[in-house]
Amino acid sequence: MDTDLSLKKLTPDATLAQILMADKDAAHLLTSIGLDPSAHMEETLRAVCSQRQWSEVEVMKWLKNKHASGISNSKENGISAESDFGDDVHKWTKHLEQNFHDGNLELLKDIEDRFPKVKKIHGNQYPQLKNIEWHLDKFSQDYQLYLKFESMKFFPLVERLKEQSKKPLDGFLRKLNRCLDIIEEDQERLAAQMETIREKGGGFKNPTGTCSTLRILNHSFEQLEEGLEEQFQIEKEHIVPLVQRKLDALVNK
Repeated sequence: MDTDLSLKKLTPDATLAQILMADKDAAHLLTSIGLDPSAHMEETLRAVCSQRQWSEVEVMKWLKNKHASGISNSKENGISAESDFGDDVHKWTKHLEQNFHDGNLELLKDIEDRFPKVKKIHGNQYPQLKNIEWHLDKFSQDYQLYLKFESMKFFPLVERLKEQSKKPLDGFLRKLNRCLDIIEEDQERLAAQMETIREKGGGFKNPTGTCSTLRILNHSFEQLEEGLEEQFQIEKEHIVPLVQRKLDALVNK
């Protein structure tokens, strides 16, 4: 079966059984916003959403977008901090860039696209949306700069480590050591910013009666927080120690 084509053709009048057959991740996604698919397999998405006063069009569009992007749950897709490239720091940086830079940016974009609509409709009902707006903007700016710094400055310097057959120049050492300092400083700041967003955002919890729009937004926040934690875990446990070890070996030649 061409599952991608099948999902594209489905409408909110499809049953949950049909949706789950077309997309293996749909069960997890629906559960994440408070719907147990197993209890409604023969009901249509339209009927299930109507019972909850959700927008069936929005939920279906969300499922299709997640399927098309390939971004649902990083651990379910085999993209996690548990991957093992041993002492090959260059494979670690490629893994990080390909699987976490792109994935986390996609989640951040989804949040930023969805947030204004949610705040406009529910800002008075859920004051936490107004409380996190400034913090979300600040985090987005800082995090995008952090990824740009890694891709354009830190990773290229790490790549040059392969070329160092003799004791490197002091300028190269200073640059790479400064990068390691920046990584540590920025990790702490970004983690604190995300924690503030969680606290001011009510823990990304969905009160009874929460609409599908806010539920989807909260799910994206939780995924982004998880992706950020996994990215930093890889950097702290693998990339930074490996770079430091290689630097120490070069200096002591």
